[in-house]
Amino acid sequence: MKEYEYRKEVYELRQKVKDLENKNYNLENTLNQILQSKGWKFLEKAKKVKNKCFTIKGVLPTSTVNPSKSFSYDYKTEPSYVSHYQDNIDFSDLPVYIKTLAFYLPQFHCIPENDEWWGKGFTEWTNTKKSKPSFDGHYIPRIPHKDIGYYDLSNVSVLKKQVALAKQHKIYGFIYYYYWFSGKRLLENPLDLLLEHQEIDFPFVLCWANENWTRTWDGLEKEVLMEQKYLPNDPENFIKDLQKYVSDSRYIRINNHPLILVYNPDAIPNFSSVCRKWRETAKKIGIGEIVIWSKTEIGNPSYKNTEFVDGEFDFAPHGFYLPNDKITGISNASSVVNYSKLVHNLWETYINHYPLKPFSYSVTMGWDNSARRKENFKIYYHYSLESFYLWTTMAVKKMNFNSFSDVFLLVNAWNEWGEGTYLEPDEKYGYANINTLSRAICKIPFQANFKVFHSEHSLKDIQPKIAIQAHVFYEDLFEDLLKQLMVIPYSYDLYVSTDTEQKKSKLIDMLNKFSFQNYSVEVFPNKGRDIYPMLIQMKERIDQYEYLLHIHTKKTITQDYGDEWRNYLWHNLLGSSANVKNIFFEFGTHRQIGIIYPIIYYKVFDQLVNPYGSVGKSNQKNLELLCSRLHISKDKLQPNMTFPVSSMFWARTDAIRELFSINDLLDFANECGQVDGTMAHAVERIFDLLAEKNGYETLEILNQLKQGEL
Repeated sequence: MKEYEYRKEVYELRQKVKDLENKNYNLENTLNQILQSKGWKFLEKAKKVKNKCFTIKGVLPTSTVNPSKSFSYDYKTEPSYVSHYQDNIDFSDLPVYIKTLAFYLPQFHCIPENDEWWGKGFTEWTNTKKSKPSFDGHYIPRIPHKDIGYYDLSNVSVLKKQVALAKQHKIYGFIYYYYWFSGKRLLENPLDLLLEHQEIDFPFVLCWANENWTRTWDGLEKEVLMEQKYLPNDPENFIKDLQKYVSDSRYIRINNHPLILVYNPDAIPNFSSVCRKWRETAKKIGIGEIVIWSKTEIGNPSYKNTEFVDGEFDFAPHGFYLPNDKITGISNASSVVNYSKLVHNLWETYINHYPLKPFSYSVTMGWDNSARRKENFKIYYHYSLESFYLWTTMAVKKMNFNSFSDVFLLVNAWNEWGEGTYLEPDEKYGYANINTLSRAICKIPFQANFKVFHSEHSLKDIQPKIAIQAHVFYEDLFEDLLKQLMVIPYSYDLYVSTDTEQKKSKLIDMLNKFSFQNYSVEVFPNKGRDIYPMLIQMKERIDQYEYLLHIHTKKTITQDYGDEWRNYLWHNLLGSSANVKNIFFEFGTHRQIGIIYPIIYYKVFDQLVNPYGSVGKSNQKNLELLCSRLHISKDKLQPNMTFPVSSMFWARTDAIRELFSINDLLDFANECGQVDGTMAHAVERIFDLLAEKNGYETLEILNQLKQGEL
């Protein structure tokens, strides 16, 4: 509680600063007040909290969009839904960097109440099937992919298939809506079926969907079908009814205490008292301590319930809107929001949200509840996969910046077909949504073509003509690099560059010690990082070879993960004889592959993936010059384009040959600690585009071979 009070004090002081900023007042006195407060001194000791609560604006890029500027355009000027068909991608062998929970709607089976209210056989599919477009380009009806069909959740095999797909895509668990009305439950069959089948090994948690059921589908929201009465004995009975679920071994816990989510805490009379009674009852009946999280909005947080709960979460699309972004021409909609513009503005929303307790952020896809409402429906217009990817990466990044552990990325939803937001595959776009989510949580670039090596594949009787160009600035790492090169199962010529004659002498001694043959060591000026030496050394030699490996002794002394990053790159480019054989198997069996390099290292991912892209303004001028020299369209310089971050890669020489012929026309600066914006950084970003221009593709790889195959 003490930490909460300190956080609250900091938050309130921040609000004062914000008010003064808006009024253009002098901030000196208020800032001094912050720095002298007990809360700030506490946060000063907790460095993670301090960095995220006080300097976060310096860490995250500030939005360049003026929130006061109004946009108005007809819906026909942009497509309503931007996606493309994708087959299922298996992410099982990839690491994941956030625990992800998907909200799970159980209304895909018949119950007596729905039969009575809506007609016999009613399920979520009923309105989904009969929905019709309301405007040109309206993506509706949404039809499930043949792999899942119009399933029935009373069939346990459906649950098993859903879990298998979720696991394959690195989703940690499901959030089941718990419909409880003073002891009366609805749509409980799938949850009870899960409880019966312990072989379905998948975490789950419950969210009390504590709202009245009304005739929303008929447009009669005021006609209540099932009311939340909040009776005096409800808190005790609610926990007793939950006991069998929270006691299940698969139930999600925080510090070994079961987690309970509350969808609408503001609707609960005297919510603080209810929370207290829940905790007392849980201890009384043997559950023990419980963890309570309540829903709130990040755009306009009131923190009215924060003191009574253990954590909070938002629920997209609630509270996410662009009040100045007007889309005209859709007469029967009550709200139309431009999804892509909303995502672009989310930086500002996240930057200015300071949670006082553990906070889980949510994302949603192409929200569209017109299947449920003939009039006054709401829609996120101009949904795109790339915007969904960016939203997800921003939410994950924000949680990483916060100082709380045991938080989750929440996705709305696994199967909200009637509201147009679902991870399950559909007929038109296949597995596009769930593949995109998995790319984001596994930190795979949005456009990356990637492959995981978990077993050896090799081509027989091949003799590729290989040149290895190794730039060695840090000679103390050269022995480790040579040991890595020794795993290559093919013959090659080794070209080593360095920056002094003294280093050259040491490197030659090391090469002779390891009995290396066919090598050349040359000295070049210390400029252009590893790029300039590579281009100069290989300019007159590149035509002799089919393949080039460029590698260097990377330290990244400006960060604390330099050794980890270098070892990751070397392991994936070399690592073992089996891994190198796999690389040449890909080159040999897929002639369209021109460049192969490791999937971006996860600690660098957040620096490069954001709404403003990996190109960056500092590199724009040099990139445009390169495009001009290499006859590449400048339109190819798109945000978040892929490239071999750190400039280590295997390449088919035909894919990048032209680069070696224009190096004399490029201005490489002397090295003086630059971290971005040099010609070398621009060249690093051009490899993929040059290969594409020459008709080749890029493959990003992850070496997951077992130790026995090294």
